[in-house]
Amino acid sequence: MYKKVLQFCALLAYFSFAIEAKSQVAAIPFTAALDTFAPISGTTVDAPNADDVSYQALPIGFTFNLGGHSSDVMSVNTNGYIELDSTGGNNFTSILSGSRNNIVAAFGADLRHMLGTASLQYGTYGTAPNRVCIIQWLHYSYFNNVGDISFQIHLYEGTNCVRFIYDSNTLNGSPMNTQIGMRGTTNLDYLVLGDTTCSWANAYPFPLITTLFPVSTSCSMPSGFAFHFGPCSGTAITSLGFLTGTVYDDVNGNGVQDVSEAGIPHHVLNIQPGNHYVATDAAGNYSFFYFDSTITYTITAQPITYWNQTAPTGPITCQPSTQSTSGLDFAFTMIPGIHEVSITCPSWPARPGQAEPMPIWYENNGTAIESDTITFVMDSMYSYISATPAPDAVNGQTLQWYYSNLAPGQRGHIQLSLMPSLALLLGDSLHSSLTIGPLNDTIPGNNVLALDQLVSLAWDPNDKLAEPRNVITDGGLLRYTIRFQNTGNAVAYNVVVRDTLDANLDPMSFHLIGATHPMNFSLEQGVLTFTFYNIMLPDSGTDMAGSNGSVSFTIRTRTGLAPLTDITNTAGIYFDHNPAVITNTTVNTIEMLTAVAGVSAGNLEVTVSPNPAGEQVRLLFGKSQNEQGNLSVLTLDGRMVMSKTGLRSGEWVDLSGLATGTYLFNLSSESGVATLRVIRK
Repeated sequence: MYKKVLQFCALLAYFSFAIEAKSQVAAIPFTAALDTFAPISGTTVDAPNADDVSYQALPIGFTFNLGGHSSDVMSVNTNGYIELDSTGGNNFTSILSGSRNNIVAAFGADLRHMLGTASLQYGTYGTAPNRVCIIQWLHYSYFNNVGDISFQIHLYEGTNCVRFIYDSNTLNGSPMNTQIGMRGTTNLDYLVLGDTTCSWANAYPFPLITTLFPVSTSCSMPSGFAFHFGPCSGTAITSLGFLTGTVYDDVNGNGVQDVSEAGIPHHVLNIQPGNHYVATDAAGNYSFFYFDSTITYTITAQPITYWNQTAPTGPITCQPSTQSTSGLDFAFTMIPGIHEVSITCPSWPARPGQAEPMPIWYENNGTAIESDTITFVMDSMYSYISATPAPDAVNGQTLQWYYSNLAPGQRGHIQLSLMPSLALLLGDSLHSSLTIGPLNDTIPGNNVLALDQLVSLAWDPNDKLAEPRNVITDGGLLRYTIRFQNTGNAVAYNVVVRDTLDANLDPMSFHLIGATHPMNFSLEQGVLTFTFYNIMLPDSGTDMAGSNGSVSFTIRTRTGLAPLTDITNTAGIYFDHNPAVITNTTVNTIEMLTAVAGVSAGNLEVTVSPNPAGEQVRLLFGKSQNEQGNLSVLTLDGRMVMSKTGLRSGEWVDLSGLATGTYLFNLSSESGVATLRVIRK
């Protein structure tokens, strides 16, 4: 990082007549610096299409003094500035001649929230008396809907320093004057920067220069460029920066990443205090932006099943003010000879006569190289269209692929396309199966997948699926699939999927299953972001099959959750610069099982959840998802109040017609009979 101090004695002399109690802003020295723009995840105040809006009386978190004016609240404006008052104007007025006072403008222009990724956020970080309040405009645009502009204002406690920092911005083609500076309690007390040649590091203040920055595509600030007003560095305040490191495969177990040893992608780490989460990139590198160099941070890497963490043997601690903040690496070494593969495919609804994309992901979770067979047996009402790669064998409704030399940690993807029969009716079900060998590996249960799909006549192509559906055990594993389709009338260059995790999900258990297209992944502050750069997704009118995409991952609930706790999840899908397409909200409930089964000669295994139950209850047969049974519901005095036949495992039973109380559920199937005690609340 370099710094070039730009202090102007001529400026102070020019303003000597005004530097009284009312002209303290004009006397603040400023510095140009090259730093790193680090987005925050704070409190969002704006909404899509916000334009000329002032969000008033927002807390700074401490008392800040600007040129003799003190305030602990601020008004934040979409037009790239804040006012240190509880009320603020909507339209941006000139710092030099306008009527608004106590202004701090990092990018004063006619801006608006237009892009799907845009947001206006603020947050206060660190501990007293060294806190910093950050206000962030992310992916804002000019009023004419062009540009992609990101920048921040930092207000420092104690020193009253102001810092502007800019991202790598996409600006307007023609020059647009932009006000950068501050104004005190009168229009005689200001510090506004400008330049005629667009040399950002050599900015001059008014009136020595009378041209505002002619911001355009040919006059864009470099990424990480910053202005500091006052003492923003040195020992007077805590510093900000990054903790960085790599999670890697320590093949030889020497605790050092050798040239041939690869990083481990998509690996989650936890940072305390604050319970922050980050994830490694495709090369296994991670970074965490810290706000207080005096704090000791503890970094914990997510454990890997069938691997040992070799260096260090536990968490890493780092105090940035006294220790190096780079090279905070974690080494993992495989336990050799473990065979474990898995396969998955989402069982989302199918439409008659509509080509059904079936993304199949398989993975080597063990530590031995694997070669075997993948078999898909499709329902009799399906017909095969195509697959990439093509199956090695097709025999009636059975498709087979032979995979070879699947390395530990390696994933594979088959994009299968099937056609549901037009004879299917709404409410019908399709039952297919998917297996991967070797079937006698460490966890054979994840080698076989029963795909039960409900037939639907209409559905939103941008949706979210949670499996298992509805009820889940405490600490149980959820598999989420987010599906997206370009239903517009032109190609989508980029797609971004954002998923804010429920607080009752454990980010340290996150595992990426796969995606249909190349993408980048990040996890920050509990928000998963999947970015499909340059996906070039065709529209559905041009290429129906090619207009689809999806991403799938697993994650566990936290343990110790109270029964009947709901786990909800919703994602936002952004196609280029369009507003977010919001998916459906999935709901899973932590089960409450108080029923005891009475088992007879066939040893029927069945559970009912939730229990106590509301208006619906779900029956699960333990031996086979395809098993069917008959149900009789009796009161405790033996009166039958409900009966159903042909129930399938996982089916929900409507109890809305039953009064509250305790009932006996008598179930029978080919496997035997069972009696369960169920409470209707």
